[in-house]
Amino acid sequence: MGADYLERLSGRGDRLPGCRAVLRALGKRYRLGVVTNGIDRVQRSRLAASGLAPLFETVVTSQGCGYAKPDPRILHVALKALGVPGRQAVYVGDDPAVDGAAARAAGVAFVWMDRGDPPRGVRPRHRVQSLLELKDLLHRNL
Repeated sequence: MGADYLERLSGRGDRLPGCRAVLRALGKRYRLGVVTNGIDRVQRSRLAASGLAPLFETVVTSQGCGYAKPDPRILHVALKALGVPGRQAVYVGDDPAVDGAAARAAGVAFVWMDRGDPPRGVRPRHRVQSLLELKDLLHRNL
């Protein structure tokens, strides 16, 4: 049953509303990458199914690099691949505890993508509820 679940999950290309347009616009100004605590083949298949894979310069998975958030080394791998120092990067994540901790430890600004889940005792400095809000925040230079 586990293998069947992963196979079905791999084919899901779920996207947030407006993500393609926002990512294209952001990609004109910024270098984009994905960092995920996921299974490499599943995450890459999901990105391909979503049609968003070409918009990202790098995809770093915990399985692929050997580190998982909140370990900051997973972000260091992505930063190196993108050729961007941590102080010039922004990490957007939906878990303010795990994603935020990884970003802080890596010296990277963190933006919480609030999808309705209450934070577990963590109050991120930057919070957005949509990709359009993220675009506006980034264009204001945090």
